[in-house]
Amino acid sequence: MQQNYSILAKYYDKFTQNDCDYESWSQYLYGVASSHGAREVVDVACGTGKMTKLLVEKGLAVVGVDQSAEMLTVARTKCRAKLVQQDMRKLSLPHAVDMAVCVNDGVNYLKPMELAPFFTAVAAALKSGAPFVFDVSSPYKLSQVVGNNVFYWDDDKETLLWCNSLKEGSVEMNLTLFAQNSDGAYSRFDEFHTQFVHTPSEVNRALELAGFDIVEVSSDYGKPLSDESLRITFYATKR
Repeated sequence: MQQNYSILAKYYDKFTQNDCDYESWSQYLYGVASSHGAREVVDVACGTGKMTKLLVEKGLAVVGVDQSAEMLTVARTKCRAKLVQQDMRKLSLPHAVDMAVCVNDGVNYLKPMELAPFFTAVAAALKSGAPFVFDVSSPYKLSQVVGNNVFYWDDDKETLLWCNSLKEGSVEMNLTLFAQNSDGAYSRFDEFHTQFVHTPSEVNRALELAGFDIVEVSSDYGKPLSDESLRITFYATKR
């Protein structure tokens, strides 16, 4: 069993190309940055740098942080942002920055008990009054859409099977990739991921404990929130 995203990093952008509207999200994030006069941004759990690249193109100075060396290798092919291999739970920057973002489920990889410590680490990396914007897959999405379900991707060279099991407060994800080698044969790779369910009230409480004030809670970066929203976006500022 491989470490998270050690094998999938090479294929991540292909497998997620139709799932997330990074361009629309970046517009929301840039709007928040502009309203606060933010210039330096830390992109936590930046992955392959899809959001990092968009924010750099909008003129922001971005530091991308991710635990996966393989994901950062892909990110380095996209933009000239500073990229740092670091566990998000141990986030530490040499100086405070103007804004923090964490997009596309990064916070769902944290256990409930890790929320407040992570938010505290983010607060320590920010200037007073700086915004922090992030999202989580909603409880509805993890319990009703993703949990106890099977998804797949298939083309001429790769097949990905994504089998999920809903547990108490989490979803266990078994991902199996079959990738074609240069000789035409296929190799199999397996990764195991766990995402944790976080309710808005739990997230808000952890933010407040870490020294943040909540500005807005929305669906999918600025849309109206409902009981069936798949992605919940939190916009907070450091006190």
